[in-house]
Amino acid sequence: MRSLLFSVLMASIVLLSTGCTRSDMDSVGPVEEAERDSILVFLDQVGQEAMRSAFPNMEDYAFRRYLRTEQFDGDDFLLAFTEHLIDVEGDSTNRRMRVTRADSGGAFDFGFFNQFVSENVEDPDPVDLVPFLIEDDPAYLSPRNLDKYSFRMAGDTLMWDRSALIVEVRAKPELADGENIRRVRYYVDESSNQLVAMFLERIDLGLLFREESTFYMHVRPAPGSSISSREGGVVYVPYNTRFQTEISTPFKGSYRIRTVSTYTDHRRVPRG
Repeated sequence: MRSLLFSVLMASIVLLSTGCTRSDMDSVGPVEEAERDSILVFLDQVGQEAMRSAFPNMEDYAFRRYLRTEQFDGDDFLLAFTEHLIDVEGDSTNRRMRVTRADSGGAFDFGFFNQFVSENVEDPDPVDLVPFLIEDDPAYLSPRNLDKYSFRMAGDTLMWDRSALIVEVRAKPELADGENIRRVRYYVDESSNQLVAMFLERIDLGLLFREESTFYMHVRPAPGSSISSREGGVVYVPYNTRFQTEISTPFKGSYRIRTVSTYTDHRRVPRG
């Protein structure tokens, strides 16, 4: 017993003499810090123009849009859905939409929390998810929050017909409990160094609800864009967007909304 107490005492003295604190033990090691810093340098050089310009570029294109929205209860049972296939003709000054296929079932019930549901649940117009995905100063890249997240290169994958590097940022257990952003994935085209897809997962807490949401957006070069671009380069347009939110309340249980849009058959049209 005396030997055990002596060992504990000596360990405490060593910690005090070396100045170790809780925050020191929580901080990242040199290897993790070096990897994180190299990833931060890489992300700082990644172009965002492809993602930011994709939806504005749709003003010059006719296209086909597939849209499906679903609502599930807390047991993952499908309560309601709508599904549309829409042909959009003309440019932004003369839009003509024609629904070529429509199906639905059940009845959506958002209640008071309709204001927290993504607008593309009920709005037939395309919704640009960039404002939800790309912030000017994201919290997870703030110097004071860097130690709360882990950064890693997560291999590569094929996005459309291009090889893309994957960078993952993930909130650390306990250290990032107070942060809204839980996980982010960047998909960076190796040939152009452009961000061509992005995934983000976040949690928002209110007085009477908890909202867990995910956002995803994937862009692709428009057909023939290398020769039709006003700048003489590649024009990017949306290919796929996905939004999901699960809302939990103490008096209504939980439900989940999911909406998916896919954009195909892009055809450049002359303005006005």
